[in-house]
Amino acid sequence: MTTPPKPIRIVQVSDTHLSRHRGHFNFNFAVFAELMRQDPPDLIVHSGDLSLNGADDESDLAFAKAWHDLLPAPWIAIPGNHDIGEAPPFSRLKQPLDAERIARFERIVGPRWWTRDIGGWRLIGLDSSLMASGLADEARQLAFLDDALQNRPGNRKLLFVHMPPYEDDPDDPAFTTHSVPHPARAGLLDRCVAQGVRAIGCAHLHVHRALSHRGLQIVWAPTTAFVNIANRIAAGYGFPRAGYIEWTLDGDALSYRLVEPAGMITQDVGRWNEDVGSTITMPPLPGITWPV
Repeated sequence: MTTPPKPIRIVQVSDTHLSRHRGHFNFNFAVFAELMRQDPPDLIVHSGDLSLNGADDESDLAFAKAWHDLLPAPWIAIPGNHDIGEAPPFSRLKQPLDAERIARFERIVGPRWWTRDIGGWRLIGLDSSLMASGLADEARQLAFLDDALQNRPGNRKLLFVHMPPYEDDPDDPAFTTHSVPHPARAGLLDRCVAQGVRAIGCAHLHVHRALSHRGLQIVWAPTTAFVNIANRIAAGYGFPRAGYIEWTLDGDALSYRLVEPAGMITQDVGRWNEDVGSTITMPPLPGITWPV
């Protein structure tokens, strides 16, 4: 009798916002790491914003990489806007994606887009900061995506991208820094639907949400770092809590569950954002030396 293959567990963690000097959010990542040690998954995928301000501060990005290297399972990451900057026409934090930021991320963390085949499934990671950027690498990434999708028959495909493809209306042409900009959105969604992508795991807005688009699941991962509770509730997203997503790949079946550990503290930065307007300006924590 043949034993069926064991289901594959993929943990998606996101928006950890780690920083050596502004380590307000490091505690929850320590909780996450301990949970991973207790029950290691087959793979950990970080869907962007490893760091608080890696787009400008190399030490933040290096610190985040060092902490992830302590995890008890293989891990791979895609960049978020806090790690690498934003598409130049859509730069809210005034950190446009450029050659210096790209080189820093690739040198410290790794490739910005990738495939990983596991348990009969193809995982694909993309750099959402390139989308609608107008940079030459945008076309290179699209060619990579087409190749990754077309050379993998069937529908065992799971894609990760930092920014959600859209918030509420995929056809909304309004300027946004909350999701993939409209000029790049239809191309991404059409490719995924046509080539059998089963789900997109994304993040960026620090709240869990589940959408469906033409049969394509879109799952937003929560953050392990900070939230703006009043803002998220006003947007209709409910009460946000710190946590992560666990995907299960079991033959042809794909499922996920939201994990909101009791040990994670949901930290609200709404008042700071009202006064300052950006979390990357949070003050250093004096007298704290982190272990890596």
